[in-house]
Amino acid sequence: MAKGNNKDHRPDLVHLVFSLTISSDGAVPVHYKTYPGNRTDDTTQIETWNTVKEIAGRSDFTYVADSKVCTSKQLLHIVSNGGRVITVMPNTWRETKIFKQELLTKKISRKVILKRQTPESDYDSEYFSFFSGDYETIDDGYKIYWYLSSEKKRLDKHLRQKRVLRAGSRLTELSLKLNKRDLKTEEKISQEIEAILNKYKVKDFFKITVSKNTEEIRMQG
Repeated sequence: MAKGNNKDHRPDLVHLVFSLTISSDGAVPVHYKTYPGNRTDDTTQIETWNTVKEIAGRSDFTYVADSKVCTSKQLLHIVSNGGRVITVMPNTWRETKIFKQELLTKKISRKVILKRQTPESDYDSEYFSFFSGDYETIDDGYKIYWYLSSEKKRLDKHLRQKRVLRAGSRLTELSLKLNKRDLKTEEKISQEIEAILNKYKVKDFFKITVSKNTEEIRMQG
């Protein structure tokens, strides 16, 4: 047990990282291990894959994991040892930014490959679309498939609106504190604004200009 950065923002609590690997046919547990709470997920994948390879007695199985396995070091280790891996590419990769920019500048055809009832609802439905085209990672040439999930699109929109509203509230609070204490210079005000926009990741949705207004007051002695 160790202190780390958990999702509940409770750095005062000790916790652990629980790694669990299951089979695809019925979610049968294959391997598990616990780590100290300050161990990040992206440092456990190689050890886990090596262990599963020993259990399976071969390396050509398909290892499915979340975006934590999507680092050059881990992907190279699995592939160079005869393994196969399916994962989700994080938004921090250049390839995601390039593809999103393509979507803004040109029309890319896509085809609906699955429609189903939303698991959490008896009435709503969702669909998944596949974008046509051949895509690979820039450095290593791994195959990329781009998909659109209607449910994720809806959730992303909802979360984006929440971030915008929270940032707007923080900016309003900031405006009431101008010219007080540490908010008396244009540089300091701009820094505070930048910090708010970065915290909520909404820089693209706000255009803020900080200007100086000087008033001259004459008093008769």
